[in-house]
Amino acid sequence: METIDSEDGSSNSKSLVVRLEEAPKKIFDVMTATSKNYLTHMIGVVKSYLPQFNLAPIAKGIAPNCSDEKLRDYCKESEVIAEEILKNMAE
Repeated sequence: METIDSEDGSSNSKSLVVRLEEAPKKIFDVMTATSKNYLTHMIGVVKSYLPQFNLAPIAKGIAPNCSDEKLRDYCKESEVIAEEILKNMAE
């Protein structure tokens, strides 16, 4: 529980039940912040190679003309690259 408790220590005065009820949101918040950090890094890497590329449409999600099958193929193809990016970030 201490991992997801607030940093100010105020949760110590809360009952265990209240703290457990708050845990899912705190875990989600940590996951969101972590994901944002990785996405920001990844998008920055893309921009470093293609500074002229407009990334705004990516925020809208999958391209309308992209099939689910094609997206799965792109994701599978990107998996090796994602692993390499994460390895480089850890160094």
